[in-house]
Amino acid sequence: MKQCKKSIPGGYQFLALLVLLSIIGTGGLVTSSPVDTEGIHRLDAREASLLTEDHQTTVYLPIVLQKYPWISPFGVQSDKLFTRGNLLNRLQGLEVGWVRLQHWHIRWRVLQPEENAPIQWHLLEPFENELRALRERRITPVVVIYDSPRWATIHPTSCGAVRADKFSQFAAFVSAVVERYKAPEFNVHHWELGNEPDVDPRLFGQDSVFGCWGDIDDPFYGGRHYGEMLKVVGPAIRAANPAARIWIGGLLLASPHTTEAERGRPELFLQGILEAGADPFFDVVPYHLHQVYFNEPFKIDYDSNEVSPWFDLGGSNVIGKARYLQQLMARYGVYKPVVLNETSFLCPNDRFATFAWCVPPQDQFYQMQADMLVRMFVRGLSANIHGFSWYTLEGPGWWNGSLLHRDETPKPVYIAYQHLIQQLSEAVYEGTIDYGEGIEAYLFRRGLKTVQVVWAKEDTTIPITIPQANFVNAFDRDGNLISPIFDGERISLSIGFEAIYIVQASN
Repeated sequence: MKQCKKSIPGGYQFLALLVLLSIIGTGGLVTSSPVDTEGIHRLDAREASLLTEDHQTTVYLPIVLQKYPWISPFGVQSDKLFTRGNLLNRLQGLEVGWVRLQHWHIRWRVLQPEENAPIQWHLLEPFENELRALRERRITPVVVIYDSPRWATIHPTSCGAVRADKFSQFAAFVSAVVERYKAPEFNVHHWELGNEPDVDPRLFGQDSVFGCWGDIDDPFYGGRHYGEMLKVVGPAIRAANPAARIWIGGLLLASPHTTEAERGRPELFLQGILEAGADPFFDVVPYHLHQVYFNEPFKIDYDSNEVSPWFDLGGSNVIGKARYLQQLMARYGVYKPVVLNETSFLCPNDRFATFAWCVPPQDQFYQMQADMLVRMFVRGLSANIHGFSWYTLEGPGWWNGSLLHRDETPKPVYIAYQHLIQQLSEAVYEGTIDYGEGIEAYLFRRGLKTVQVVWAKEDTTIPITIPQANFVNAFDRDGNLISPIFDGERISLSIGFEAIYIVQASN
């Protein structure tokens, strides 16, 4: 989902409704259950084969968090060049490990508008300068290839599926791009083929920012055709750069069980790819999740809601979507890392959807946005999700979802993200902690210390006590020190809706 979708006619209104009704739901607050790993295979470093041997020049994602060297799984996306304004400094201040580069970069339609014509490399000079700047800061780019020329697509739209008889031309274009940008000065080794391909182009206007390879009339919603494309383009990418990692287009994945016949079964798109036998030709399965602030007066957990279609798959939207994909692959004996490569927490305020409390958003929304980022990403780490990218860095963002305001000053969500990254730097997830009813807590090991991320499931305050002997310090969501109450050999801390971090020495 993108800010520029405001200009897309017709079908976007359907998507806005889908986001509000299908992804989020409007029920009462429920709590998150422990992560059930049945049917989920945890990759080791050898199986994933995603870490480089040359750590001085190349970094690969997503990260196998249980292995070393540790590389940050936290990322961000921008619809503007990071080299514009103060964005590069804000990006560096976050200390993210990677960025997703999609808009206005590798667009086949723009770079090769005529069949068999030379690629117009000169159009990519700003993009290449951006890649150089990212490399200097040791930030890994994941680059999206999308937007096909009319002469290559099944439907008369640039977002649509490439015709089978044009797969070889597409492979030649992608191969040339991969060959050019594997050079050390650019250091690109991650390529995402499309954006939200599990969308039928008939739902939207021409040339949308979706990948729209979907086919409502196909049992697997066009996934098999996308898989056949991978079987041609994948080998071309690997030949051009054996170190390349191929991401399928990030899946919209609106529901795990679409029931309306006229909408087809978009949730089966990945299954179609697997049915085509394309699993050897991709490495990463990304998905998208945008949650909406629909209940202005209340502080509730939007990621853990029993009305959500994803709740039964893990008590959380973030976990539910990932588990759906993990379990689907497991049925085929396929184990690929899953990445949440586009996510946000939104307050609608445009002509497609508007809530009164979002015009403009009040501070309560911005505080909830910060709270939700921490909950979503920490839960994701507990469910073997290998990477996260917030959409977007620059503000105000689509439906106010960005990390920065329009003037590039930080929102509370930026500060919360920055501190989350600092606390979990070099950390390995170890499990949950039982502090009793009403509290959710996760344990990470960071060298000779442990970090607990703890919050109350509802808008209440619950005291906990821990041994004083190993206590180092505690921080609130934004990185401010918390002064505990000392009581003999134990200390007491108050746990509220906002997450806190408890740092202890390892036993």
